[in-house]
Amino acid sequence: LIMADSNRLHSINTSRILRAIWLNPGVSRIKVAEMLDLDPSTVTKIMQVILDRKHVVTVGKNTEQSGVGRRQISLRVNGDIGVVLGLEVQDSRYVAVVTTIAGATLHTFDGQFAANRENLAPHLLGLIARAREFTRREGLFLLGIGVGLPGIIDPYTGVILRSNSLEIHEPLRLRDELERECEERIFIENDANCCCWGELAFKPENRTRNFLAVLGEFRDLSQGSNEYHGLAVGLGLAVRERVLHGDHFTAGEFRSVLATKETGQFKVPWKDLKSLPENTEMLREVYRELADNLAFLVNCVDFTKIVFTGDLAARPENLKDLMASAIEENWTYNLDRNFIIEFSEHGDRAVSIGAAGLFVDKLFSVPDMADRFEELVGYDLYERILARKES
Repeated sequence: LIMADSNRLHSINTSRILRAIWLNPGVSRIKVAEMLDLDPSTVTKIMQVILDRKHVVTVGKNTEQSGVGRRQISLRVNGDIGVVLGLEVQDSRYVAVVTTIAGATLHTFDGQFAANRENLAPHLLGLIARAREFTRREGLFLLGIGVGLPGIIDPYTGVILRSNSLEIHEPLRLRDELERECEERIFIENDANCCCWGELAFKPENRTRNFLAVLGEFRDLSQGSNEYHGLAVGLGLAVRERVLHGDHFTAGEFRSVLATKETGQFKVPWKDLKSLPENTEMLREVYRELADNLAFLVNCVDFTKIVFTGDLAARPENLKDLMASAIEENWTYNLDRNFIIEFSEHGDRAVSIGAAGLFVDKLFSVPDMADRFEELVGYDLYERILARKES
């Protein structure tokens, strides 16, 4: 038991050091020890191991160091350790990206496919095999995979609890199915939440903010039928550098307070939503309702940033002005909100890039001593990857 606790503590401290270097490229060992309140000798021992394993590299002397004495060596995560695959699968299409651990896109492909419960796992395995062809051809090592899907998902176990669009009405242990055929570690997450992970992993400045990712897609909400065509909206909520899932993994499920049983996510009837997005007058009405609903959430939770992704980024119209106006109208204090409204530059790749960001964030996460103890993250995850690479 003592040995197990000691090994666990070593894994946690190693993961903490790796995360500190990832978030603070160019940092020195001494600074890492100060930041994490660790004994310098502990940091030195751990650093020797991760330097030997090429997870971290030195990048010369610290030029920002003041005063006299020997210059401290700067440290960075090794960007050449491998690449990550991010996948988005919806009921009628898919998007795949291969990125560096810094989020640079190296390869992408997409297409049409009618995915459902029965064919989802084989479909994903086919996409993974296709991505592997690229990495092998380019001499790249695939670290792991992130998958973004519509529906209610337990991201810790990779179980899809429900997904109406994918016709999944009973729990589906998707990660177990995939990892029986796939040697890489796979993380599965709700598509809107993936947009949050992309912001957190690849835009460090967002870690200082509580923010909201709004994923909107103009699509048929029932397979093979345009009777239920409209705007599908999902939210990702990032609070204190964590994506909020909720006790039932349903955090971020959106439905306007004005919607009724006869309508979908908005008060606008289905028959009128058929004209989206070409009907600009109807689009403006839906955007106004969306903004009014989001304003309450923004002010109630004290988000200081909104990122619109998916089709909303491609059809911004007057959404930014409507959002700013709704937030101001809903706010009662004369205080500076310091609020940012952005549209994702990734377009229809926002979810797949976010899924890649999900894996990168897990690679540099810190294992929990108690909560989600079974989740393989941080240095534990890297050791598994390294064993696969060396085999």
